[in-house]
Amino acid sequence: MSLSVHPADGPAAGEVRWVEDATGPLLVLTGRIDRETVRRFRLLVPPASWPARADLSAVTTLDVAGLELLVHLARKPARTGSRLELLDVPERLRPAIERAGLSQLLPRPAGS
Repeated sequence: MSLSVHPADGPAAGEVRWVEDATGPLLVLTGRIDRETVRRFRLLVPPASWPARADLSAVTTLDVAGLELLVHLARKPARTGSRLELLDVPERLRPAIERAGLSQLLPRPAGS
C-alpha cells in the first residue's frame, strides 16, 4: 500500500508518502514540510494509521508546522512505550529538531 500526499505548488513543495517496506509501515517526507504539507497529510492520513518510522532524507525544509508534526508523530508510539524512529535525518535539520526538544528521536551516530 502507498498513500501519497502530493505537492500542490511545484517541486519545492513538500510531500508525505505512507509506504510499506520490509520492516513495515513508514512515512517518507520530501521537499518543504510546511503548514500546507502538514494540513494535506492530516486530512488524508488518520492518526490511527500513523507509523512509528519516518524517513527525512529528502526533506529540504522543516518549518514550525513540520516540527509540530514530528511531535504529534512521536506521541502515538510513546503511548505504548515505544518511540518514533527517524531515519536518515539530514545534518541541516538536526539543529531545528534539537531546538524543538526532539533530540531523543535523532539517530545516534555509529559507535556512540
